Amino acid sequence: MKNLYSPKNIWLCLSLILLVPVIGIAAEAAIQNISAEMSADLIEKYRSNPDFVILDIRTPAEFEAGHISGAHMLDFYSKSFANDFSRLDPDKIYLIYCRSGNRSGQLMKAIRELGFEMIYNMERGLVDWVGQGYELTTS
Repeated sequence: MKNLYSPKNIWLCLSLILLVPVIGIAAEAAIQNISAEMSADLIEKYRSNPDFVILDIRTPAEFEAGHISGAHMLDFYSKSFANDFSRLDPDKIYLIYCRSGNRSGQLMKAIRELGFEMIYNMERGLVDWVGQGYELTTS
């Protein structure tokens, strides 16, 4: 009969216990494109998390015509966009979207260098969001 309490087995158990939280954290880090359905799930998951930010990068007129509830606007075409974006907290969790995914897709290409850990891009933007039957708000 094997000794379950051998130094080798104890070391193996301790290693696994210590690695599980690290693996969990690594799995959470993400810079990725997601669908409207996955975006809705993400909003539901992080709804009450103060570190979750929904970022609409369309123009003010587009934003006023309708946006995802709770979204903050940061105009991609504004002269101050790069400066405004650089002031965002890279430790927060962001869901970024635009109308069709073009502007947010361009931003995702540049974002990897800025130190953000968790950024999700709604790949086909509000076109997909509305097409899937999700609602917009004007308030």
